[in-house]
Amino acid sequence: MVRYLMKSKTRKTRRTRRSDTKKRILEKATDLFSEVGFVKASIRDIVKAVGVTNSTVYIHFKNKDEILYSIIEDIGSTLLRELHAVSERNDDPVQCLREMIFRQVCLIKDKRKQIKIYLDEQNQLPSPLRNMALKQHRAIYEVYHKKITELVLNGLVRNKIDEAVMTFSVFAMINWAYRWFRENERLSIEEIAEDIIRIFFGGIFKKGVLPSEDQ
Repeated sequence: MVRYLMKSKTRKTRRTRRSDTKKRILEKATDLFSEVGFVKASIRDIVKAVGVTNSTVYIHFKNKDEILYSIIEDIGSTLLRELHAVSERNDDPVQCLREMIFRQVCLIKDKRKQIKIYLDEQNQLPSPLRNMALKQHRAIYEVYHKKITELVLNGLVRNKIDEAVMTFSVFAMINWAYRWFRENERLSIEEIAEDIIRIFFGGIFKKGVLPSEDQ
């Protein structure tokens, strides 16, 4: 029994170490990909940054493409969880869309490097991995499109504005904020999020839908 417990503890320790190593590989790869770009960053650069051997990296990842995909998939999953959680706790479609946009913009504060990679490097993935990433991107699009369609069906949106155009416009306003946002400058990320919401809402909603301070 004692021998079994010792072996079980050893296996658990090994799994923890492997998990920690994989996490460090992803963290250093994220730093490198965001700083110099996926193409210029090599496996050798990642190995040197982490302080492990080449073989250690290949235990966890088949190649550099898989490292990139893991970073992209992780930030996409994080965003999807946030959006679904917001949707589940908000019955009011206006408030729900407001919080969805706010949460996504605020991710820039803590996940700026990952978001940069997600937006700038996704086209570097080989077709099979890129298709998987695009499937996730489509799922994010559908969360927004569904909520915007709900607003249209409730008669809250100005006439003749296409749902797809509104959905892509949300992404256009949100996605590039990471390029120009700077911490400790005049506006916080929360203030920027609120301004983006005011601009977007002011453009799509019929007069009288929003409180006067939001228009």
